[in-house]
Amino acid sequence: MTRVRVAVVGLGAISQSVHLPLLQRNAHRFETVALVDLSRERTADMAARYGVASDGCFPSVDALVAAIADGRIDVDVAILATTGSHAGDTQRLVGAGLRVLAEKPLAYSLAELQALEDYAAEAGIDLRDRVRVGYMKEYDLASVRARELLADVRLRAVSVEVMHPLDGAQLEFTRLAPPVSDVTGDMLAPLLEGTDRAVDGAVGASLPKDLRTLYTNVVLGSIVHDIGLLRMLVGGLGEVQHAEHWGEKMPGSVHLRGTLATERTPWTIDWHYIDGYPDYRETVTFHHETGSIQLVFGVPYVTNLPTVLRVQEAREGLGSAVTETRWMQQEAFENELFALEAMVRGERPQGASVAESIEDVRAGQRMIRAIASSTGVELESGAEASQ
Repeated sequence: MTRVRVAVVGLGAISQSVHLPLLQRNAHRFETVALVDLSRERTADMAARYGVASDGCFPSVDALVAAIADGRIDVDVAILATTGSHAGDTQRLVGAGLRVLAEKPLAYSLAELQALEDYAAEAGIDLRDRVRVGYMKEYDLASVRARELLADVRLRAVSVEVMHPLDGAQLEFTRLAPPVSDVTGDMLAPLLEGTDRAVDGAVGASLPKDLRTLYTNVVLGSIVHDIGLLRMLVGGLGEVQHAEHWGEKMPGSVHLRGTLATERTPWTIDWHYIDGYPDYRETVTFHHETGSIQLVFGVPYVTNLPTVLRVQEAREGLGSAVTETRWMQQEAFENELFALEAMVRGERPQGASVAESIEDVRAGQRMIRAIASSTGVELESGAEASQ
């Protein structure tokens, strides 16, 4: 069987803890042929660990694309795991003929996504055949089974609770590579400026720093997973009717509530960043006319940590039955890889692409508008999120 040739772009925590180890675990199906990172130190370290030749190491996506165009390297897919927006690099990689798995967020602004769609339309490319967004929960078999169960019930309420400890506490076991010393401020400046422009367009340049951070790091950095999951399971979030933000230390806690897009069913999201909380936990509960369906997700960086699907159903004689199901042999991040492999074969696997990301960014912008309003801040009239 011909192996899929993979480029991993961005060699930070998610690549070190999940993507590179899973590619190695599936070396009979995937070959890591290229690594891309600003840090040459980090790239050389990862290349040595995972057997990537020096001519497969690149300092930028543009350098990788140039090597592909010159015939110096052959690549089928790219895993895009850099910090910040991924829309521009996704466009460059798709233009080079690659299938792309882009970590969230795909973009911070609708304008970035529109530019990607415009490019694809002009090039005659259907992005559903080329791009998937890294919402690993969509590939979790517990989520897939929950969607099947939810198709047959009348919902009464949906609630999400996320308990988020200090990031380092979730990653300590991964033994990440030490910090690098060869990435300078001058190298980062163009990337940061690009992010600032996108965020300015999305929420306005005058939005206070704390609220900008909530938009980029919390709403589109974490809660977006729940936005995407609820879109997949119950058709997406509609109105955001109320928001609160509190906590002495940023990013603190966020409470959001509204109604679903497809019906008037209420939803709530409670997201708490607590440094000393013992473990990451995410609980998504759907109450319906005859019981409840619940998903409990653990630390995302621990591969093959099973999600719990808990189903409570009414039984005759005032009884009830509670069942728990776990898929320990199915890793969601691994299923993402298999979706990439399927796209290389010309298939169109399930999973969010650019159209879904547009829907999710819109939902995120409704959230930040509600959060800002709750603090007495109104967004600039020209900002996307003000609409």
